[in-house]
Amino acid sequence: MARTFDDFFRDSYDLTVKGLELDGTRIDDAHAAAQEAFVRAYARWWRVGHYKEPAAWVRRVAVNIVRDQHRHRTVRENTLPKLAAEPMTVPPVDDGDSVDGLDDALARLPPQQRKAVDLYCGAGFSTDEAATRMGILPGAFRFHLSRARRSLNPRMAEKLGRQEMTGTASQEVAR
Repeated sequence: MARTFDDFFRDSYDLTVKGLELDGTRIDDAHAAAQEAFVRAYARWWRVGHYKEPAAWVRRVAVNIVRDQHRHRTVRENTLPKLAAEPMTVPPVDDGDSVDGLDDALARLPPQQRKAVDLYCGAGFSTDEAATRMGILPGAFRFHLSRARRSLNPRMAEKLGRQEMTGTASQEVAR
């Protein structure tokens, strides 16, 4: 029979935190990850309590939480300076040769989508080259370009190229 969660928590919490510290986790991050892992264990205690080593399950969850936090922190630390350092190119709102409000529609796009359109359609870079210039993976670049095309009405999206369009927008453009 499984022991109570309270007993398990009292016996295992300090060991879990110390194990995370030995792995190189800062003390405050170790406590936060251990607390979250025990919250998850409590929510599943009906199952975890019957494991041969429930402390191993909690430790694995805590390590995964620390890894996730580290990954998110690294992405945030690497991405924000790049975004702040690179000036965003904004198409002119109305320069006289705006066709059917295309410039206005592009100006309303989120910055990443607008930059993707600018590099791919305006500057003529390939998806790989444009992704490198934006400092993101090619798949992420294609995602931003696809979202930009989806945000624009089909007639405007046709001006940006039809090769990657899918769904109802491409069907309406074909008409």
